[in-house]
Amino acid sequence: MKLTDLIKDLELGKVYTDSNRPPFKIDEASDKIQVQGVGVYPYDVLKKKVQKMSIDLLKNAKKGEWKKSSRNGIRAFAEMWDALAKYEEKK
Repeated sequence: MKLTDLIKDLELGKVYTDSNRPPFKIDEASDKIQVQGVGVYPYDVLKKKVQKMSIDLLKNAKKGEWKKSSRNGIRAFAEMWDALAKYEEKK
């Protein structure tokens, strides 16, 4: 919905309240994913983050740069991967 669509429905001089026109609200609760020990991410953000981390791990492994990834970073990556897998399984 665009702002111009909302404005077209309004009348000049009329007072709008929650009872005659409920507030505009987007329900994104179902789009949030809890990652154990890391935090809460929107689906799109988590998916991009996991994809980027996968690519970075691959690049570092090919170069033999093993110290670029920490144990905690890999654990966080694993938790993100698992949360994403569980979310898509429920879809």
